[in-house]
Amino acid sequence: MNRAIKFKLKNGKVVTIRRIRGTDYDAMMKFFDKFVHDPSAKYTSMYLGQPKYSKESCVALYDNPNNLFLGAWDGDKIIGESTITKVSPNNPKYRGLTGITGSIILDKYTSNGLGGKLKTMIEKWARENGVHKLEGEVFHKNVRSLGNLIRHGYNIVGIKHDAAIVDNEWMHIYVLEKILED
Repeated sequence: MNRAIKFKLKNGKVVTIRRIRGTDYDAMMKFFDKFVHDPSAKYTSMYLGQPKYSKESCVALYDNPNNLFLGAWDGDKIIGESTITKVSPNNPKYRGLTGITGSIILDKYTSNGLGGKLKTMIEKWARENGVHKLEGEVFHKNVRSLGNLIRHGYNIVGIKHDAAIVDNEWMHIYVLEKILED
């Protein structure tokens, strides 16, 4: 994924999707700050006051060839991101065959096809880079994200019961995976 693409949302708005690089650090920090105040963040692992990674560690993550960070941009503002990180790419047994993936999209931009487009692009990169299986985790009350993953071929393979507390209520986390066929 080396070039930017234009993508038309179901509401007619056109956004740009491109790889996030180390030079996008400041824009990403602004996006994360905005996201934790967004209603859609309630059922994600992100939270207000979350410690930020240093610029150096983020640049290393964004520019690592074993990771893909995709950003969706509305003009000069990031509105969503989707990631994949190869698990143990240098281990001769695991060889990066599994990728951990996740997405966050500002509530205002959800239910417009963006999540599906990001998933498709992540899967394309995964296949091109030798990933056989994708894994993700979703809070059980994040029905929008859960439905999106299931529509895109992910299966629930486990549940982490009472894994987190949101608004004084225990949250379960669904563990999902998708085997990428050749």
